[in-house]
Amino acid sequence: MSTMTVIRSTERGHWRDSAIVSRQSFPATGNFDLAANSFGLLMVFNDDIVAPGEGFDMHQHDNVEIVSWIAEGALRHRDSGSTDTTVLHTGSAQLISAGSGVSHSEVNAAGYTSRQKVRVVQSWLATDEHNTEPFHATYDASADLASGELVQIAGPDSPLPIKSSQAILWAARPRRRATLSLPQARYLHIYVVAGSLELEGHRLTEGDAARLTDSPATTATAEEDSEILIWAMDRAIKPA
Repeated sequence: MSTMTVIRSTERGHWRDSAIVSRQSFPATGNFDLAANSFGLLMVFNDDIVAPGEGFDMHQHDNVEIVSWIAEGALRHRDSGSTDTTVLHTGSAQLISAGSGVSHSEVNAAGYTSRQKVRVVQSWLATDEHNTEPFHATYDASADLASGELVQIAGPDSPLPIKSSQAILWAARPRRRATLSLPQARYLHIYVVAGSLELEGHRLTEGDAARLTDSPATTATAEEDSEILIWAMDRAIKPA
C-alpha cells in the first residue's frame, strides 16, 4: 500500500551554535543509532547554513556514503586522502565514500568579512560495501540543471558513484508551472531546496520534505521557479 508523509520545515530538528545552523530531517546530532530513524537507505538529511570562514573542522567517518549539495555559496573541502583542497560552488555536489575511514573538514570558502553564508544539504546513506578504500568525487551540475529536467547526481553509473547500489539522487530546477514526472522507486524522499511545489494535493515550500513509499507514477508541479532534491531508493535498512 502506498503512503505519503509530509515533514514541514518547522517540524525538523534544529541544532545551532555561533557559526552553524543545522536543520535536520532525521535525528542526527548526538544520535548514535542512525539506522533506527532511517527512511530507505537514507539516515541523515541535514540542511546546514555556515557563517563566513567557519565550518566543520577535521573529523572522521567510516563505512558511510556522504553526499553534499551546495545550495548557496562556496564550500572548501579537505580530507586525509590528499594534500589538495577542493572548492565547490552553488549547483555542485560532492561524494565522500568513507570506506575504512577518512578524516575531512568542510568550511565556508568565503572570508570572515564577506558576509557570504554557505548552505549545504548533506545526506548520509548506508553503504553496500564495508572497509573499502575511501573515495572522493565532485560534480558541477549547474549547466545540466538549466534544462529544468531531472539530473542524475549520485548512484550507479552516475557522476557520483556511491556504493549504495539501490539509491539514486536526482536534482532539478523546474521553472514556474513546469511539471516533472518523478522517478519510481519503493522509497522516495523529495526535498524542496527553494521555491514551492504541488505534490499529490500538498503544497510543499522551502525546507519541506515528502516521503513516499510504494507510490505509483506521480508528478510534481512547480508553483514558482524552484529547486528540488529527490532520493529514489529500492531498499531499506530496516523492514517496512
